[in-house]
Amino acid sequence: MKNMSNLSIKNLKLNLIWPYLVIIVIAFVYALPQLNVRGIYVGADSSFHFNRAFEAMSRLKYLNFHNSQISLYGFNASGRIINALYGPGLGYFFGVVLLLTKSWLKFQLVTNFILTVGTISLSYWLFNKYSRQTVISLVFAIVLSLTSYWSISYWYLSSGGMSWGMMFLPLVIDAGIQMYINKNNPVKPLRLGIIMAVILESHMLSFVFSVGILAVFFTAAIVFSHNRVVLFKKSIFAAIISIGLTLGYWADFLIIIRSQSILSPFVNLNPRNLSSNLYQGLSFWLLIFSIVLIIALSGKLLSWQWLLFIMGLGFLIVASGPEILLDHWNSISFLRTVQFPMRFTLPGVYLLSFFVVTMLAQLFNQLSFKRSYTTAISVGVILLASVTIKNVFLNYTSSNQQFWENGNYLESKFSIPNSNQKIDIQKKIQSRNREFEKSITVMNFEAPDYLPGSGSVYYGDKNYKIVNQNIISPVSRFNKHINKKGNLVVTWSQRNSHVINVPVVIYRQSLITFNGRKIIPKSTKNGVLKVMGYSGSNTVEISIKVPLVVHIAKLGPIIVILTMLKIVVSKKRKKVDNDKEI
Repeated sequence: MKNMSNLSIKNLKLNLIWPYLVIIVIAFVYALPQLNVRGIYVGADSSFHFNRAFEAMSRLKYLNFHNSQISLYGFNASGRIINALYGPGLGYFFGVVLLLTKSWLKFQLVTNFILTVGTISLSYWLFNKYSRQTVISLVFAIVLSLTSYWSISYWYLSSGGMSWGMMFLPLVIDAGIQMYINKNNPVKPLRLGIIMAVILESHMLSFVFSVGILAVFFTAAIVFSHNRVVLFKKSIFAAIISIGLTLGYWADFLIIIRSQSILSPFVNLNPRNLSSNLYQGLSFWLLIFSIVLIIALSGKLLSWQWLLFIMGLGFLIVASGPEILLDHWNSISFLRTVQFPMRFTLPGVYLLSFFVVTMLAQLFNQLSFKRSYTTAISVGVILLASVTIKNVFLNYTSSNQQFWENGNYLESKFSIPNSNQKIDIQKKIQSRNREFEKSITVMNFEAPDYLPGSGSVYYGDKNYKIVNQNIISPVSRFNKHINKKGNLVVTWSQRNSHVINVPVVIYRQSLITFNGRKIIPKSTKNGVLKVMGYSGSNTVEISIKVPLVVHIAKLGPIIVILTMLKIVVSKKRKKVDNDKEI
């Protein structure tokens, strides 16, 4: 009997573990193109995230957290405010990985692996939790993650940060469903607060999408719940925890944004060109599956499943760019900031994939399907997706080969203005050890995101050219370093006295010392520092004034964590005391 019991436990553990082992194998397989070719994925946002990672790595390496809002190492050591406003937690996660790997190739291998395992695993966990169909759940998690460009491929091929925020969407969907179906404990405040804080620290748009999905479930639960007071109180508690854990981010954001006008990302004048097609790919098959299953199980859909279907369809309709919406796309501030309709695709396919899996589970239970039938359906889904999965894999190989074969492509992505820098750009990016830190000299980010300024930004307009003209191109005439105080120092020489633009960006909070004395800084309308340079050597020292309220806000996460630990310990003690009394 004991041997049989041990065997049952081993079988149970194997059944729980094997899907995750398959996912790990998939992550290794998808690393093969890069391991074989030794190229680096370079896409639209590579320069942005590489600079963010380098900035965070350097701060960790030199233990310099002074002037934490501005860029001292990355982004051409320009003093631009980037990491403080764009997923600071994710930025420092990248910094840790880069500090440990000291190589852009290894950095990508590690982050790609983590994202692939995390994305597929969390999707599988959600699907399996509500369907109890291991094989179907794993298959749909794999297909969703490997065929939708806006999932892991968006990070692999374009370095899109949205992939990291959306990785946690299954946890959000689960929390939303629990709000609706769990009458006694609709919200776990600590868990939900941490999830939302992690998403915000990863990607703002993913946070907005997550809040929207939760808002739908919350509203439905408020309308139909018999325990509204508990739901409301626990939701507020979760929100307080989330805000407390990200209080430093909110303080930086509000102080910087409210004290001056900051340029938004460029306006996409042709949103139609970057919209999804409802009648192609994964979206099409999910819609077909959904409609067939709704008909097959007519009258047996649970109300929360209807919410999944309606929200998923809604996201995909927006992603497809209907004419009535495109006509007003740039007139709606939120959509103008989102830029591309395609960014609504991934939440839609997540929700519809989950809907299909839960509906299939109901169908299997109703018809008492044998395991062989489940396997046949799983194989069919894989076959439908196999061509796309294969093409994605080949695209990864092609992208790695392009790194070595097309130097002009790399130059365009990294905005290389100097012909001397164009020589062996691949070798510079591939440099390691002592030469590794020099690789940042060929990784320029030219978009004017987060620069001071007003009005809309259009690709190629004056606002868009300001970084290249005033920060990237003149860099060879100036020397930059970080002094012992942790401030950015810029030095240069000029033949005679005249006004000169120094290739750094200043904000209202910036503190400037020019040739040894503090000055009230002047700048161009886009924040590029202007000074009356003297004949001979000149020195500018840049730091940033941080209000006391921001310093206090930085303690928010520590206070929340200590409070939560105290509550958890107190609950455990009460439970132990109650057990003793019994």
